[in-house]
Amino acid sequence: MTLRMYSWFTLGWTIFNIVIGAVVRATTSGDGCGKSWPSCDGSFLVTSTHDVSRAIEFSHRFVSGVNLLAVIVLVVLALRMLPSGHPARRSAPWVLASILVEAGLGAIIVLYGWVAHDTSVARQITVPVHLVNTLVLTGVMALTVWQIQTGGRVSLADRGRVRALALIAMLIALVAATGATTSLADTLYPAHSLEHGVAADFNAASAMIVRFRILHPVFAVTAGVVVVAYVWRHLGDATGGGRGVAARVVLVCVLAQIGLGFVHVVLLTPIGTALAHLALAQTLWVSFAFYAFGRLRLAPEAAISRRPSVPASR
Repeated sequence: MTLRMYSWFTLGWTIFNIVIGAVVRATTSGDGCGKSWPSCDGSFLVTSTHDVSRAIEFSHRFVSGVNLLAVIVLVVLALRMLPSGHPARRSAPWVLASILVEAGLGAIIVLYGWVAHDTSVARQITVPVHLVNTLVLTGVMALTVWQIQTGGRVSLADRGRVRALALIAMLIALVAATGATTSLADTLYPAHSLEHGVAADFNAASAMIVRFRILHPVFAVTAGVVVVAYVWRHLGDATGGGRGVAARVVLVCVLAQIGLGFVHVVLLTPIGTALAHLALAQTLWVSFAFYAFGRLRLAPEAAISRRPSVPASR
């Protein structure tokens, strides 16, 4: 397996790990291992599957452990196999830092009991923060994969382009954060019918997190329009660096997400569509990251001129 293939595998496994984490939340299995971390009730090996919550939570921790090891291997391989000065040698360690922060957030959530049926304000805050941090993780990992694949470097010289792409990235992050809050509300306060769910959204007696659910579709549609408008406007110059493919994947993902979100609500937010929605959201984010890196790519001649000069031998 080449370094390029392995980096793609690590990125895919990370997204898989994020989806498994959503399974834990949706099935209220976060307390399956008790207030114990990283062990499961003091044990690192669980053989009994009679307790479904325990089996689900342990499975997530196992997948997370493999994820951490995969990232460590990726960093080691990048430092050993890539030549000095390669941009991925700088970005790869940030992937490790990001996944350690992700693990730390997970540990805090478990140790403080912000899991299962807990409705505390602290949990309502940490859930969207946790998901936004996954965007940081997969975003940095996408940068590393892109650099390993293309050898490209990102330039921030074009301020207008940087501001536009940064604004879109923040909009996507906002949609993800409100989506995490909405998913938590659906888990803690499930709707018995579509009419019941809509009425609860506008009922002053409903929990605050339920009344916040309406924000997600509003932000999602707004961000979708902005993303499609920007990418479509610049579709003609999306050549080189994989921008053309990434641009088209972004457009498809945005349209698919809006449609899937509508189906998800009509079906009363089942776990299956929730997981598909999250996986597609991460795919959209990674695709946009590749697209953004392509648009900010430093021209080859500029990259050469920025390399430190080597004194001529006498």
